Amino acid sequence: MVVVDLYNLGAVSWWESQCYYHAMAHLGREGLIICYPSTPYVCLGLHDDLDQEINQGYCEEQGIPIFRRETGGGVVYLDNRQVFFQLVLRRDNPQLPLRRCRYYEKFLQPAISVYRQYGVPAEIKAPADIAAAGRKCSGNACGDVGDGVAYVGNILLDFDYAIMSNILKVPNPQFREHLRQAMQANMTTLNDWVNGSVPYADLTSRLIDEFKKQWRELEPMVPDRQLIDKSNEIYQRFTADEWLGMPGRRHPDRKIKIAEGVFLMERKGQVGTVLDLLVTDGRKRNAM
Repeated sequence: MVVVDLYNLGAVSWWESQCYYHAMAHLGREGLIICYPSTPYVCLGLHDDLDQEINQGYCEEQGIPIFRRETGGGVVYLDNRQVFFQLVLRRDNPQLPLRRCRYYEKFLQPAISVYRQYGVPAEIKAPADIAAAGRKCSGNACGDVGDGVAYVGNILLDFDYAIMSNILKVPNPQFREHLRQAMQANMTTLNDWVNGSVPYADLTSRLIDEFKKQWRELEPMVPDRQLIDKSNEIYQRFTADEWLGMPGRRHPDRKIKIAEGVFLMERKGQVGTVLDLLVTDGRKRNAM
């Protein structure tokens, strides 16, 4: 029987919500972490470019810290209205397929089941989103971290589209408004489907039960001194200017991913005109 360590941590500091799973992977441990950050922050994907992606002045004014993770995916705004599930496995774990992206279907099934228990018609939008009625309700990522592979995801209880549209660097106010509208039209949360608040204890209990169906045995654990110390070390390293400012992928035109297959982009037209285009599954139209 495979036994996986379970860290059901509840509220943790913003940086602990990222650093514990990184620490586990760097220490060669395996386990499942479920938690949520007590305060908001912005998280860059490994290959994002800080200067192109983030309105750093706004983040500084609002006291919103910035972190760059070692997994892929894009920029995300994270706060206490999201519940994280983070699975760390060693690279030689026989459960992992050779093509890591193929593991998403298994990894995301517990969250999909929980959404459905609350009446949300959730399903996978390949490769890494969960969507309901065509709208994204969970963004997920994976990557090699230290000696392990980390799969990370979230369940959205609610989301602040205005803050996210201000966090991202955009070419002009009109683009920012188009971005806010596009996110609201292409994302959804539990709050849109459930009357009243969803208790953290109920949600996590359901999520753990669903993960137990995959791993059979989840052993409750609390962070020990080695894990805490490694997390602190990673926090210092991954919030340093050298790491945050590491050059990333840059695009000639501003292009922001909203969901799988959905992008908002600025495209310079003829005679100096500029168009904001919403691209959905390859189809382009003017953003309104």
